[in-house]
Order: sequence, then C-alpha cells, then structure tokens
Amino acid sequence: MKNNLWIGLFLAGVVVLSPLTALPKVGGGDLEFKPKGAGAVLFKHEQHVTNKGFKCADCHYKTFQQGGTSYKMDMSALTKGAFCGKCHEGKLAFDVKTRKAAPLS
Repeated sequence: MKNNLWIGLFLAGVVVLSPLTALPKVGGGDLEFKPKGAGAVLFKHEQHVTNKGFKCADCHYKTFQQGGTSYKMDMSALTKGAFCGKCHEGKLAFDVKTRKAAPLS
C-alpha cells in the first residue's frame, strides 16, 4: 500500500513537471540558413525576440514559415528586401548587401 502511494506520487510529479522540461528555447532556438549564393547564416531567435522585442507574428507567416520549413531563400531575394532583407536594409538593421551597420538611433 505504501509503495503504491509513493509510485502514484512519483508518477503525478512526472506528469506535472514533464511539460517544463520540454519548453522550447525563445522562439525555437537558433536556426542555420544556407541561402543560395551566400555563406551559411546563423539566425538567433533570442536576439531578435528578447533583445529587439519582435513578436512571432512580425515574421511568421508573412516573411518566414514556422517549424524550420521556409520558402526558397537566395541572396538575390535578400538583396531585394525579401526574407532577412526585409529588416536588414541598412536602416532598421545592417544591410545584407553591404554588411554595413545601421545608424544608431
């Protein structure tokens, strides 16, 4: 009887605490993009969400899909203001074309 009580309490604790261990990193963590015509780019969700204050809906589903699948990305699209180039245009963030920093505001 005592063993059943302890087993029940243990299982209840596992059920209650298990969702906490499965919490994703901010915005799903880091992603690596490999656009055609450019080197690999490491995208850090935490930098964009926590540090810059963007909301998920600022980029998903307009600019990027969620869940790691996105539209075909290539450097020519970025330099025309698509994907990362939507913000990385030299005013809001560094320019994908020149890699020059955005002016401080």
